[in-house]
Amino acid sequence: MIIVVKYRIMDNNIRKIVNSLRKIPFIKEILFYSGEKNSIFANNYKIWEEGSDLNPIEEVYDVKILELARRMYFPTCG
Repeated sequence: MIIVVKYRIMDNNIRKIVNSLRKIPFIKEILFYSGEKNSIFANNYKIWEEGSDLNPIEEVYDVKILELARRMYFPTCG
């Protein structure tokens, strides 16, 4: 999984989140970009933005579950 961190100012909140994300074993890369608003993306899904109450760590696992569900094959009979 690739994480993209867009930041306006690298503050302590962003640093805490990034340090927590580094501990997750299936995250392969964390990319940093300067932008207009603090936000975090995981495989093109926005998981957190400035002022949001969402927990980015839980959202990363939600994205992982969503991607695993997309790969599954559900046979249907018709």
